[in-house]
Amino acid sequence: MLAARALTSSPEDPIQALGLVDVPIPLPDSGWTRVQVKAAGLNHHDVWTLRGVGISPERLPITLGCEASGIDDTGREVIVHGVIADPAAGGGDETLDPGRSLLSEVHDGTFAEYVVVPSRNVIAKPSGISFEEAACLPVAWLTAFRMLTTVGKLMPGETLLVQGSAGGVASAAIALGRAMGLRVWATSRSEDKRAFALSLGAHAVFEPGAR
Repeated sequence: MLAARALTSSPEDPIQALGLVDVPIPLPDSGWTRVQVKAAGLNHHDVWTLRGVGISPERLPITLGCEASGIDDTGREVIVHGVIADPAAGGGDETLDPGRSLLSEVHDGTFAEYVVVPSRNVIAKPSGISFEEAACLPVAWLTAFRMLTTVGKLMPGETLLVQGSAGGVASAAIALGRAMGLRVWATSRSEDKRAFALSLGAHAVFEPGAR
């Protein structure tokens, strides 16, 4: 199968570290699930890996990609969650597991025709969204959702300020905040990005330092 991999690292020219190569189709271990990838999300984490940030040289080469959607070996349409962790090691919270990793850090990622992940990392894809829409949910949107709900515990009518409003997590926070009934304010130095924030549902936008 074809896979987009970080063959090495290049801090100055990350594209030079990227390669499209033929690798064997992975076989899932016990407790793991194989997914035929239909769509995968591109994140800045992939650029960091190509630059050699957050990954040791002995981990390379490795397949890039932190999130995806596809079809598992049973024919089920699924979303692939990229955090590989043990909730028990984090006291019930996988994000607190000191041994946690993201796909493409220790295990090959989603920029391939197939990916294998722990079975608990695969959830059913809602029928009302496309593979492309589903693939972008685990990293940015789940991060934003956790920030607003689990951590922030924000309630309808409260105000949410999103700084730097055009990135993946920020965009998701604006849209989710509006859907949650929050009053959403957003900032950006760019007029175009402020307009983008309004299109996502922000109630008001500001330049940094505005009063």
